[in-house]
Amino acid sequence: MELFIKKRRRVRYWLRGAALFLLLCLISAAVFAYYLYNRIEARFSSRRWSIPTIVFSSTVPVHPGQPISLDRLRDMFEERRYTEAPTAPVLAGQFMSSGNLLTVHLRAFQFPGLAMPSGVVQFHFDGNTISRIISDDKELSSFELEPVELARLYGPKRQSRILVDIRRIPRNLIDAVLAIEDRRFYEHGAVDLRGILRAVFVDLKAGRIVQGGSTITQQLVKNYFLQPQRTFRRKFIEFSMSLILDGLYKKDDILEMYLNEVYMGNKGNVAIHGIGEAALYYFGRNVEDLTLAQSALLAGMLRAPNHYSPLLDRSAALKRRNEVLGGMLALGMISPTEYNAALVEILRLAPPSNSDSTAPYFVDYVRMQAQVLYDPRRLSSAGLNIYTTLQPEMAEAASAAIREGLAEISREPGESNASSPPQAALVALQPATGEIYALVGGKDYGPDSFDRALDGRYTAGAVIQPFIYLAALERYKLSDRIMDIPIPYQVSGASWTPGNEDGAYRGQVSLRRALELSLNAATVYLATQTGLDPVMGTLKSLSLEAQPESLPLLATGSFDITPMQLARAFAALANGGKMPFPRSLEEVVAENGQIMDRRHTDFISVVSAAKAFLITSILEESTEKGAADGLRQLGIDFDCAGQAGGSSGKGGAWFVGYTPDLLAVVRVGYDDNHPIGPNGLRGAEKIWAHFMKLAKPWIGSSGFEAPAGVVKQTICPETGTRAAPDCQDPRPEYFLSTNQPVVINQR
Repeated sequence: MELFIKKRRRVRYWLRGAALFLLLCLISAAVFAYYLYNRIEARFSSRRWSIPTIVFSSTVPVHPGQPISLDRLRDMFEERRYTEAPTAPVLAGQFMSSGNLLTVHLRAFQFPGLAMPSGVVQFHFDGNTISRIISDDKELSSFELEPVELARLYGPKRQSRILVDIRRIPRNLIDAVLAIEDRRFYEHGAVDLRGILRAVFVDLKAGRIVQGGSTITQQLVKNYFLQPQRTFRRKFIEFSMSLILDGLYKKDDILEMYLNEVYMGNKGNVAIHGIGEAALYYFGRNVEDLTLAQSALLAGMLRAPNHYSPLLDRSAALKRRNEVLGGMLALGMISPTEYNAALVEILRLAPPSNSDSTAPYFVDYVRMQAQVLYDPRRLSSAGLNIYTTLQPEMAEAASAAIREGLAEISREPGESNASSPPQAALVALQPATGEIYALVGGKDYGPDSFDRALDGRYTAGAVIQPFIYLAALERYKLSDRIMDIPIPYQVSGASWTPGNEDGAYRGQVSLRRALELSLNAATVYLATQTGLDPVMGTLKSLSLEAQPESLPLLATGSFDITPMQLARAFAALANGGKMPFPRSLEEVVAENGQIMDRRHTDFISVVSAAKAFLITSILEESTEKGAADGLRQLGIDFDCAGQAGGSSGKGGAWFVGYTPDLLAVVRVGYDDNHPIGPNGLRGAEKIWAHFMKLAKPWIGSSGFEAPAGVVKQTICPETGTRAAPDCQDPRPEYFLSTNQPVVINQR
């Protein structure tokens, strides 16, 4: 009896121990499950992915009557990664040309802050001019091309993705993914035991791994939460998290997360993640525009993106695509007709993206401003969209003009003696708004990212002469005569006599003619007669940082300026005396569409519109018969104003030119101040002309018009007074209404 009682006690102890152990196991399992639950919720209830900030250009306007050829417009669409359609119909993201007609099927541009619908647009041409634009059987008076992606500001992982809603993903793509990855996804739970057994059987039969047993839910957990090590612990965590994830979310939500997370190869050192990014990268199409064959190819890449990449192994990609199509046919997802059509569809990939090289100096400028506005972590992961003022066609024109212009200078005898190659900078902006259309800080960004347009400080020289004449307008008229003779001046205790570039002096000359010819001697004389305070006051109002010094030297531009400073100062002349603040940002939009920052046009009035026009009228005439008259030989056939400046002894050349719609500044020279040759001195002018010819489609036909406060009188050039009846050579001239010439009887 006593033995029986001891046995019963021992059993109770064992049962209690087992119960306690089981309880501890259950508590541990519950705690572990709660931990995994919190981990999943923490990741999926907040920001699920790190999305880089995307920097976009501006939209680009085109309209009937614009001098754009069919070939150039086709190039503009190729720049936006459209492809040529082999046959009709033209699908979204494609174009087709025939005769004088270019048909484009626009893909929808759907990014926070800007939505442009899909649709077919026909461009008709008359020679090298757009004659008609037709969409939905309606003629359009204007049209805007979608922005170009300029850059992405990545986080440390350098992952690139475009999130897509499951409702945007075409049925063919979903079916293709399910057919090759998890055909019973909507039928099983987190784990598919039948799928595992089937995969084992198929793999044993084939003698190699042909199918995997993991479900899409398990793959999502593995890709999103876990490291790739093959251990029992990792498998157990994957299994557990898959059960929790399957219980928390609907199947469509899980599939959407999977398709946005999945790795799809690389572009350079950036990882492509998500089916939306892959569709745009490989095919230049939005995910909803993919064909059946394209959907099958992307689905086939899921197992081994780099092995089945069409960019790395075209034949392997096509073979894998066909396997996916065969699986879809076997499962009844597509018909035999659809299968056969997809099998013979030609694989056409989008042209390589050159977003990193479109405008690198401009992107650096935008990045610098964005880093002031936003925390670096948010900037690289919060999915912001930055819309800028850059006009991509002008940006490319600026780069091309600099490349070709510098190549020509380098070929000149004697230029090869410099220790470094010649460099150039170009700034182009809209003078009325300050919008920066193009910014190039050097010939090559890669080996040298120093931005000469923003940070390079160079001797101004004769390019600032218009502002000396502007300062003198309070006292002088354009018809007044000033001295152009060798006058010695005391500078730093020594005698100095300014000379003109051609070595000649003209005695007496009108203000207009002196500035037209960019005469140094006459300009210095005018400055000394005007006085230091008015000259310094004018330069300061234009934000030109000249130090008070010898007035004669100041008049020759002896101080340093940047190309951007010069562009802003001349914009005041082009914009009726109102100097704009340069603007590169339009809007910064959050991932949810909220506008985080919006920039507006801002300017300050620095001089009257009447005075600004008088100087512009001189610079306009300078392009016809003055120091800038070489523009006509360079192919500039439209009205513009221009001012050159430079000296072979100082090693640099400037050219500034503008219309009411576009202003561009070019500086050419050596970083080490090596003297520049005669061809280099004209290099800035040649680069400017080349750029403006390429930018001509976006330059309006209107010229400069005299504002209120300006009157036009006929004068006698010999005296600078209003012409009497017996004047031998009467000519028209502009005057301030408050400072007009008198009539002198010449008998």
